[in-house]
Amino acid sequence: MTVRHAWNWSKIKSDPKNPFFSRKSSKTTPKTAVILMANADIPMLQIKPPVFIPATNEQVQHALNVFLFMSDFNIEPRPLAVNALACSSTGLIHYLQVSNEHLSLILPTYDLTNGGRNPELIPALLRTFLESPSYTKIGFGAYEDASRIMDQYGIACKNLLDVHWMAKILGVGSTNVRALHDVFGEIHDVYIPGRISSDGHVSNQEQEGQLIDPRRWDWESHGSVELSQELVRCIAQDAFATLRMFDNIQALRFRPGYKPLLINPQEKMIEARDFLLTSIPRGTLLPVRSLHHLLKGPFMSSDINSVDRDAQALALVKLLIDNQELNAEKADTGSFTFEHPSVLSRRVALPGTRSSEEILSNHHSRKTIMEAFNCRSDELRLMQDSNMSRKPDRIQDLECFLSAYEWLEFLPGAELDESQEPSGRQPQPAGGANPTGCGRKEATLLAMMMNFGTIAENAKRQPVETRQWVVDRIERLVQHGALLRIGGRQRFIRVNPALLRRLKRIENRQDEHQHHAEINKVLIAK
Repeated sequence: MTVRHAWNWSKIKSDPKNPFFSRKSSKTTPKTAVILMANADIPMLQIKPPVFIPATNEQVQHALNVFLFMSDFNIEPRPLAVNALACSSTGLIHYLQVSNEHLSLILPTYDLTNGGRNPELIPALLRTFLESPSYTKIGFGAYEDASRIMDQYGIACKNLLDVHWMAKILGVGSTNVRALHDVFGEIHDVYIPGRISSDGHVSNQEQEGQLIDPRRWDWESHGSVELSQELVRCIAQDAFATLRMFDNIQALRFRPGYKPLLINPQEKMIEARDFLLTSIPRGTLLPVRSLHHLLKGPFMSSDINSVDRDAQALALVKLLIDNQELNAEKADTGSFTFEHPSVLSRRVALPGTRSSEEILSNHHSRKTIMEAFNCRSDELRLMQDSNMSRKPDRIQDLECFLSAYEWLEFLPGAELDESQEPSGRQPQPAGGANPTGCGRKEATLLAMMMNFGTIAENAKRQPVETRQWVVDRIERLVQHGALLRIGGRQRFIRVNPALLRRLKRIENRQDEHQHHAEINKVLIAK
């Protein structure tokens, strides 16, 4: 059963005298829907737009039937606003609000399910509507609402959009519907949320009481009291404002005079890309969440508040992915729609090849690294084994070195310092100070290896064991001579200059060969 067949279409005959059954939307269709609900004795508040509050399961079924049947007439079905009104202290949902631009339904799901103790009593048509992908359901904080609905009623909401999330992608931060309305609301539309006084009376006067936030209203203590007309008007206004803002966000219509944070999107995207190039190595796969976090850091101006900083960073990550400045991993073939926060867990990388992959893909550098760790060529396949216990120590040492090399060779301060001794001895800096150009702090290197690259995958499953494994391996690499530890209070780690010099020489030679090959191709083409 799907929502679009909730009414038996075969038994309905078109009647030109009744616009509600004419299979098309008209100006009188909402009026007819209101009359049908009113004739069924469903409690109604005659405000504009009207709000219905069905009390029983049968009234909920009838109201939803009329509501969805009316919505089905649109040639391009309009999105419907869905809002979960939950208690701020317990998180339990007391009402579900479903609205279109003509009317609103406030459904008492808490009472219908015996205080939430019997979720199976949720009206069947409401469950079908929420689970149906045929309708676009929008709201402010919709993903949080969907999580609560799933926890309390076991209903998986589908085809859901969060206007708060949509605005963040455009670089617009918001903490509530009113803040978003100030950016995307219509010029003539004034959003005035109600205020509640100490006696529970709701007023629109700015000077009286505290501002009402329906998402923070204490529905547990006030849910049994009959909802006042003023309170319902305040609640319903959020849904109607959300519907209007949805259109403006899609059309990128800002209120006159408002300047979005991304005034020059392409210029800001280039700045963000250049910042990431100095922060992470090419080819290193990271979750979108990590890049989002990086761009919220020192790249942003200190004048931006935390809400706008978060919104602008997400907008920049989206631009980078859309312009293929960031590539998804090969196994991930889905498109990055950014319609749900789940996109933050997917992994992307700056175009290019990781240093460890370049070493193993080149015959000469692979031979050099195998000699340094006394490995045979056939043993390299053991690196693919996920079970560490089956790998010889030299293979584990090699894996740790390649991961450390990516960060030591890439990050600032890791350039080859000719003053360093090529042997495994620890040089003593003059005056006890740490020399410049000598790698990274050991604690910093350890943190990076635990959070990025292949070691990070093991760290998710066994963080304590993996951390100890990295500490032991770094110590073995220092004793082996592949890494050097510079003494002092803040210990620094760097690649042994002799080994680094050999790898760099091979890399430079390979770059020269590629350059000559490209020149020859051009000459042949001419």
